[in-house]
Amino acid sequence: MARILILVLAVLVLIGGLAADALAQPKVTITGFIDTVTSWSKNLRDLDFDNDDDEEWYARSRVRPDIIAEVGKAKMVLGFEIDTTFGTTDPGGSDGSFGVGSQRAGTRGAFDLNTDVAGTMETKWAYIEFPMPFAIPTVVRIGAQPFATTYKLGVLASGDFAGVNLVTTFTPNVKWHVTYAMIEENLTGDNFGFGRADDSAIITSLEITPIKGLDIRPIYSYFHADGTTSGAAVNRPAGFAAGGVIRATDTEERHTIGVDARWRKGPFSADPTFLYQWGGREMITGAGVKTEADISAWLADLIVGWRKGPLLVELRGVWTTGNESTDDLSKDVEYYQPINTDTGYFAAGWGEIFPLGIDYFNGAFHTLGTGIGLDRYGRRQLAARATYSVTPDFDLRGVASAGWTDKKVDTDTPGGFLTPGGTGDERFMGVELNAGLTWRFAPGLAFDAVYAYLIAGDALKDSTGDVKDVQTAVARIRFSF
Repeated sequence: MARILILVLAVLVLIGGLAADALAQPKVTITGFIDTVTSWSKNLRDLDFDNDDDEEWYARSRVRPDIIAEVGKAKMVLGFEIDTTFGTTDPGGSDGSFGVGSQRAGTRGAFDLNTDVAGTMETKWAYIEFPMPFAIPTVVRIGAQPFATTYKLGVLASGDFAGVNLVTTFTPNVKWHVTYAMIEENLTGDNFGFGRADDSAIITSLEITPIKGLDIRPIYSYFHADGTTSGAAVNRPAGFAAGGVIRATDTEERHTIGVDARWRKGPFSADPTFLYQWGGREMITGAGVKTEADISAWLADLIVGWRKGPLLVELRGVWTTGNESTDDLSKDVEYYQPINTDTGYFAAGWGEIFPLGIDYFNGAFHTLGTGIGLDRYGRRQLAARATYSVTPDFDLRGVASAGWTDKKVDTDTPGGFLTPGGTGDERFMGVELNAGLTWRFAPGLAFDAVYAYLIAGDALKDSTGDVKDVQTAVARIRFSF
């Protein structure tokens, strides 16, 4: 299948090249941002909420430049990313490797003394985009690129992938999107012990604007995986099949269907999302027994907002299904699985601890940012956010968010939800409170700061003691260009 895809893409590139305007002059621009972040946290980093001895304060930089080359309507985008801490954090030191190595989670290196850091640059995007000379206008994007499959971040496929994306515009109000993501590729086969297969995902949606201010996007996706695959695409909760292992013969077929929408009318807004998924997962247990699990899960996510002058008030509700602590996940999978969230679910200003926030390396603990639900147990969340614009360049905001699991967590067994087996007894994950500001104090420059406190709920504890609260404070300066 991959070879056929490559052949088709080569033909598309050739046709696109022939159709290019030979008289067009090339243009090259650079866009992106540089973040400088400092962050303090207590009882957040080691994920043992019964023990609040962990405390951290660090600083880092993220650089994200995109080089954009354009010739006529065709363009190439080459994006890089650098994530580096201030000062060496690797306990083994880094003088011999110039700051490269095992630094803080999320970073690839450290600015140590003399800041000679080598080999920490990542290639984020590398794609070309061009219009096809078809009767119906179609734009093709090929290469390593960002997902653009939903309006809401993280509900199905966010982050980046390698493959192809097509956008066909039937009318100004109707567009058809098709995305093919190559997740893994079988090149050498199982005889060499790699155990990889042709894992992929196809996502298609019809974007419709029936009236001004209303966008509706029906979506369907198909995900296929054999054997070992990306942990971002297949959620394997703790003890998901007692004694089970993932082998090259294991297979998962997962379908997701639903709708993502957004509505704007005067001071009011609404962003509803509903997705249902079904399919099957075949696996072989440690005893060599083949099992088949039925997949049936759904996600509902609604944001509503109201603006009055400088005040914006928003409410958000989330409900995604989960499994009981005593369920055998080799037979039934009832927790929702996105294809990829890039740890971004419930982010974008809805918190700093439950989701990722200003410091996008902290928070979203366990699977709340990647699997949406907590481990196998699903998720229910209610949040309120108020933003007041003191001036056009200065905003104050406050967030209150309460979270529960869909199914009760077993907190009596040592290890809590990470070692399921007993009957569930707790749902409440806690209440997170945020107070923050954004100050755009100069062209291209913005300062963000926030303090967050999580009143931790008993669903996060294990049998060794009482759960302790969580705190974090973050400041960030972003230069955008």
